[in-house]
Amino acid sequence: MTTPSAGSATFDWTALPPGLHQRRFGDEEVGFEAWIWQGQPGPALVVNGATHGDEYEGPTLLRHWVGSWQPDDLRGTVLFIPVLNEGAFAATARCHPVDGTDLARTFPGRVDGTVTERLAHLFDSAVLARATHYIDLHSGGHALALYPWVGYIGDDPNVAPIQRAMAACFDQFWCWSGPFLPGRSMSAAFARQIPAIYVECFGAGGVRKQDLAALDRGLRHLFNEIGCLDGPAPTLAPQPHYQSTEAEETHLQVHHPAPHAGTLEPKVDLGDRVDGGSQLGLIWPTHDGPPTPVWAETEGTVVLRRHPRSVQAGDSLFVVVPI
Repeated sequence: MTTPSAGSATFDWTALPPGLHQRRFGDEEVGFEAWIWQGQPGPALVVNGATHGDEYEGPTLLRHWVGSWQPDDLRGTVLFIPVLNEGAFAATARCHPVDGTDLARTFPGRVDGTVTERLAHLFDSAVLARATHYIDLHSGGHALALYPWVGYIGDDPNVAPIQRAMAACFDQFWCWSGPFLPGRSMSAAFARQIPAIYVECFGAGGVRKQDLAALDRGLRHLFNEIGCLDGPAPTLAPQPHYQSTEAEETHLQVHHPAPHAGTLEPKVDLGDRVDGGSQLGLIWPTHDGPPTPVWAETEGTVVLRRHPRSVQAGDSLFVVVPI
């Protein structure tokens, strides 16, 4: 049974009585709805969707769970936030429409800052501060199509093995670990030494059934892995793993930038293997002139392709990773 209450930014969500509770953190301007399952003593897992408002896989999956999950042997506390960035979600936009700021570049935020900075501070101080494990569900949003992966910051040797085991639970995705980058939800968890992973689904403005099934499978595996539920160890599929050594490599918005505005004509599909220097696509200029080729920066697998064919100078067009 769900127990609703008025919003609060300060209560200890790990100390609620057993059962399912609905709570609002913050207020209507800066806040979010959460569903919290309380069981016997154990881990405190946080899972959120819609850090970006145009990413729909997380909200879809978590609302399915909110409407159907009734564990009777739960250990610990599980907190789901289907939509973290409500303003951006309502606007079907990556960033909050009031300040145009990317929440995933804003953590840990500021209590007296912009709307997005206050939202980051609220999540970090009221939710993440009490977590023992964290998952942030992302996707390509409207602008990007991705070859789905799960990732984490691999700089902390005390936490990285736990994160690797968490990531392995999502065995339908390949795994990408990399160095610390400031501003992300992962960065806020890293600062608190909380094992944390993120998942990137296909995106392209929609929700694929296979992505929801893979997320659902991974989440069920993870409950077993961190000790929230009992059960036999799952049989996990082998998972390709790539570890970046340079932080900017994992920053998707800097790869293969469009040299000018125009129309993108991709020559490769997601999952294709390419050689360094091979042609990934063409940019046809808006005005008269020949197309400009886009060449692969390195050999590897195409894991990102821009979805809209209309591009502006500087738009990230492709990402190639050596997996």
